[in-house]
Parts: sequence; structure tokens; C-alpha cells
Amino acid sequence: MNTMWKPDPNKLTSPKYLSIATALEHDIQTGRLVEGDRLPPQRELAYQLGVTLGTITRAYAEAERRKLVRGETGRGTYIAKTNSTHSPLSLMPNTEGIQSYDLARNLGMAHLNPDLGSMLRELSEDPLVNSLNEYGPSEGTPQHREIGAHFLSEFYGAPARPSQTLVTCGAQHGIQIALQAMFNRGDAIAVDAMIYPPILSVLPALGLQIVPIDAERDANGHMGAMSADALEDACSKHDVRGVFLIPNAQNPTTHTMTSKERQRLATVIERHNLTVIEDDPYTPFISQKQESFLELLSERTVLIGSPSKVMSAGLRTGYIHVPNNVKTAFANAIGESTWMASPLNVEIVSRWIMGGELQATLQIKRDLLKRRYHALKAMFPAATLQGGEEKLFTWMQLPEQQNAELVEQAALLRGVEVLSHRHFQAAPRTDTNALRISLSTIAQDAHFEDAISLLKDSIDQLGSNQTPRPMVG
Repeated sequence: MNTMWKPDPNKLTSPKYLSIATALEHDIQTGRLVEGDRLPPQRELAYQLGVTLGTITRAYAEAERRKLVRGETGRGTYIAKTNSTHSPLSLMPNTEGIQSYDLARNLGMAHLNPDLGSMLRELSEDPLVNSLNEYGPSEGTPQHREIGAHFLSEFYGAPARPSQTLVTCGAQHGIQIALQAMFNRGDAIAVDAMIYPPILSVLPALGLQIVPIDAERDANGHMGAMSADALEDACSKHDVRGVFLIPNAQNPTTHTMTSKERQRLATVIERHNLTVIEDDPYTPFISQKQESFLELLSERTVLIGSPSKVMSAGLRTGYIHVPNNVKTAFANAIGESTWMASPLNVEIVSRWIMGGELQATLQIKRDLLKRRYHALKAMFPAATLQGGEEKLFTWMQLPEQQNAELVEQAALLRGVEVLSHRHFQAAPRTDTNALRISLSTIAQDAHFEDAISLLKDSIDQLGSNQTPRPMVG
């Protein structure tokens, strides 16, 4: 039971009883408090916060009115059932009072994002703010497209032009728009054998065929770039029209393609007249930029970028750089799907990009990722880890006798959510046996270290006596 709950006194505003009730609601929504937790006695909490007993009485009464707590005569005040309270910030359901840790989702350290409240106050004082509440061009305003091109140039090292840069509702929207605008139903699209899971849903939904392509492997069995030879072979067997690539910090393997790997793939892509969908959500985190496929194959490449992981997932803003001859098709696809990205959201993101908030936030997040990666290296054998100091997740290879799917299940029983390879596999069967461990969702370093310690316990529990079983998707 949690008997030590106390809101931060420095964050309480007037009227304080409402502020205390709101802080309580927030901690329930984020999983800090769960059903059955006991709140401190009113007199004790009043003393700790330096407020009157009446303030705490009113706060608890307000919390009860919101159906957040229940009072039990002679026993105290307890957190009520929380299944009616929902927040996208919740990590995962808590059961039996067990602390839950999320090493599965890849949320980009959202707790370090710039202060939205401050920006909204700034915007409210702008005499032109009401212009952001009107319809605009589907592809975005000229100013927002210019800032988008600047973002792609500065943080991606890509030769982006404002005239070919369009604004989308995030990178996921950009992927859907690209697939709709560039391909027809029945076309085959080559993807990595281990790939970002939504692609495995989006392609079939649009009537596009998935052609999994094996990766190169190094001496340790770590997965590298999509094999150019395997792509060549697939093009000879299938009517492949496009290829979906994540060249930097590939999801889930974390691999960043070398210049040689990019050149080899570019040669095959050009020979077979393929269109490249270059999805790069993690590139801003990488200090040393490699040449993009937009540089290598400018008229065959659609580059998709977004500041979501860096600073603004909730504002759903992305940028897509397209070949000049298909701009109209892309603008139409945006218009048909959502008419336009929200001008208000895009304006906020634009101000953060140009005002330096993006660069400052990026550095803070890089520092956190570095700490998290070194904590992982201290916990697990370095040879099993594929990742780096600037990667938002790590891909961990497991020995054959420790089946990743069973590790995932064992970790969940300890309150830790992590993803095995099966969530990412594009082919029905695979010889991969690995976990993707997110470094970017749990807010506190101490909780992250607790989570990876519990994950290690889950792996050790299975030991070397586990019976392997076929890995089928």
C-alpha cells in the first residue's frame, strides 16, 4: 500500500484544495497510485504541506466527488476503482499492487519535452493567432513548409527544398500518404525481415504485398542493413515496386547503415526502378549523419521526418519531402485523408524548431539515452546488445535456450513489459531470438534500473534448461 503519497508543495496553486485533488487525479492516471492505495490521514498531510486541515478535508471531498477515492469509517481514505479513469500516459495496468514498468513502448522521453503551457501563453498574446484557426493549404503554409525543409536539412543533413516539402500529421500519416500516392493496389513492397510493426498492418490494408528481405549479419550474428543481394533476388522473383527503409537506428535492430551499405542498396534500387520510402524518425538523435537516400536517389526517394520523438509527439507534426513530379498527388492524398495538419500544432512546432527548444531538448534526451545505455551494458553482456548511446531502444540477442517469447511472458509476470522479435517479424518464420528494450518511456532513471534488473531476473529464471520451440509469427 502507498501510505506516503504527497503532492509537490511547490506545484500547488490556488485554490489549493482543487490543486491537491488534481494532483491526486494525475498520479492515479499515470499509475503512481492504484486501487486500494491508502492516502495519508488528513491531519498528517495538512502538516506536511503546511496548509489548514480544512483545505485537506475539502481536497479529499473533491476527490471523492470525482470518484477517485472512497472513505472507510474508522480506516481512512483509499483509491477507488481506477478502470473508469483513463490516460494515455498510463504505462500498463497495475495488478495486485505490483509496480509496472514499460520497456516495450517507444515514447521518446515525453516527460522532457518543451513546456507546452508556456508556448500556449506566448501564442495567446500574438495578434495573428486566430489565423491558425482557419483552413489552410493541404500541403501546409509556405512558411511552415520552409521551416520543415530547414528541419530536414539541419537535423537530417538532407538536401530538402521548401517547394518539395509538405506538412503531415506526424510520420505515421506521412508513411500512409506516401504509400497511397506512390503505389497501386497489388504492388509489392520490400521491407526488412524485422520491421516497425505498423508497416505490417498498413501495407495489407492498402492492398500492397509485403516482401520480407533478409538482413546482413556480422560475426556476432547481429543484424545489419537490408541485404542488397537478397533485394536483388526478390526483384527477380516478385514485381517489387518500392522499398521501405529505416536507414538510421532501424526499428527494431538499431542498425545504422554504413555508406557502403547505402551505396549497394542504391545500385539495386536504381537498376530495378524502385521507389524508396525513407522513414527516419530517429535521425535527429544521431550526431554523425550519413548521406540520405534523398541524396543518393533524389527523384526516387520520399523522405519522411518528424520532431515527434525529439519534442512533440502529441502535436502530430511531420514533414515529407517528395519528388517534384508527384507533389500534387501528395497534396491531394493529404487533403483526402485529413484536409491538412493542424496549423496551430504546426506553428508551435515551428517556433520550437526556430527558437532553439528542439536543439536544447535533443541534448537533454541524448544525455538520458547515454545513461540508460550504459546501465544496460552494466547489467547484460555487451556482446548480446545491439544499440548505442544515441539510440532510443536496444536490440538484445538471446541464446537459443532462452526463448525470447517466453522471456517476454516471464517479464510481464514481474511487472515489466518488453517486446520479443515476434512483434516485428515480416516473415512467418525466423531464426531471430531477441528482445527490443525501450530506453525512452520510463521517466526516472531509478525506475529504469529497477525494470532492467527485473528483466534480468526473468531471463535468469528461465536459465539454460528451457526447451526451445519453433518461433512462428
